[in-house]
Amino acid sequence: MSHVDAHRRLRWPMWCLGFLFLTAGCHSIPPAEMLHRSRPPEVIHAQHQLPVVPTAPAKAKPVPIALDTVLRLAQDQNGQVRLARMRLDDATDDHEWARKHWMPDLSIGFGAARHDGGIQDFEGNLLRSHYSNAIAGLELTGKYDWKEILYRRVEAERRVWQQMGELSKLTSENLLDAASTYVGMLAARSGVAVSIETEIRLRDLLEQTNKLAKIEPGLQVEVSRTETELMAQTVLTVKLREAGKSSAAKLAYLLGLDPCCEFIVVDKHLAPISLVDEKQPVQILVEQALARGPGVRELEGLLHTVEAARNTNYGLVHWMPSIEIAVSDGGFGAGPGRSMDWTNRFDSAVRLRWNLNEFSQSRHKRRQADANIQQVQLSYQDLKAKLTMGVQEARDATHSGHEQIRLAQQHIRFAEESFKLSDQRLKQNIKGRSSSEVLLALRTLGGARLEYIQAVRDLNRAQLRLFVLVGASEAKNAEPEVRSEHRRTPLPRE
Repeated sequence: MSHVDAHRRLRWPMWCLGFLFLTAGCHSIPPAEMLHRSRPPEVIHAQHQLPVVPTAPAKAKPVPIALDTVLRLAQDQNGQVRLARMRLDDATDDHEWARKHWMPDLSIGFGAARHDGGIQDFEGNLLRSHYSNAIAGLELTGKYDWKEILYRRVEAERRVWQQMGELSKLTSENLLDAASTYVGMLAARSGVAVSIETEIRLRDLLEQTNKLAKIEPGLQVEVSRTETELMAQTVLTVKLREAGKSSAAKLAYLLGLDPCCEFIVVDKHLAPISLVDEKQPVQILVEQALARGPGVRELEGLLHTVEAARNTNYGLVHWMPSIEIAVSDGGFGAGPGRSMDWTNRFDSAVRLRWNLNEFSQSRHKRRQADANIQQVQLSYQDLKAKLTMGVQEARDATHSGHEQIRLAQQHIRFAEESFKLSDQRLKQNIKGRSSSEVLLALRTLGGARLEYIQAVRDLNRAQLRLFVLVGASEAKNAEPEVRSEHRRTPLPRE
């Protein structure tokens, strides 16, 4: 065997091994990389390749946003709220169908029978017969069960109230969450503005300290302290800016908007809002919450439905029988063997049936109904207690928020005055002046302004919680008259 023949015989197994190797590697090597590995470079460059143009994502349209818009969209556009509303629509349709379903259950059919073998006559004798029969016509059967119809109606109405309660719960929670997130976003943006202004002042202080350090080398430590404080302030600015972006992303989700949308905030500054008059006596606010708070009306309706069903079960409906009606009309064929003669046939029957098991289990069902009523009553009482507690907490938090805002404003005024005096001492080179004194005053001023932002944020969240608990969102159709200073009063500053 020559060397050429041996090479030809080995060529086919080598190609097979190469094919199996490439096939096995298809799962780990992308098609583009396989193409580049299997072809020479000159072949790749010689081929005509279409340029890959990266497609930039479509930029979302800016969305003007304000507190009124948040309160409206939180109840209309949120995905979970819309899903709960669709479930309520389904339950309402089922309830309407159950209310109009007064006709008995009807069915039609066709019947045929065949008998082969033994049968007994009226005297008891055993006979062997072969016959068949068929009904070729209309057979109508119906059943009217009063208890079943009542159960369907009660169950449909109970499901409606449950879905209404779920919708009210989701709406109130999403409303409060969205509004609180919006307030948090405003607070973060206001904090960024305060932090940036503090950075500017720190840079001015650093420039002055550097000039003094050139004259007095011993002040180099003041330069190091100022640079450290400036770096810490820059880190705080980055954190506040990131918190604002996170709040904006969460707000877009809660409002059912594009996650990449850009908000144009109408409320330029964070300021106290007034949605509910917290100066009212707590008893009046609690009464409003117990009358129209989230979930109250739904639990009352559910309790009324369960009690009505139980009372009805004690009435005459409990003794009503189920009515069965059967009517058939058409051709009737019968005969011995396989022969069959046809004639017309009409049959009708009415049956009244009482289910004895229901009478034996009536006490158990009544006890079960009483237990269900007690469960709903306990849930109703627990809801009232939670609403009362929430109203008292929100009202107290609102009063405390006003006090904290007043103290924070005084703190800002004192800190501003201290910073001005310290800055003047440094610029006028008064004896005993130091950059550390100005640095401490500036740090105190920045902390006071951030403290004011936090106090306003907590006050607004307490007002929003009180607004939701007393049911003002439903009473005013979620479009309240927001009394605030957002568009007029800037953040307290010098």
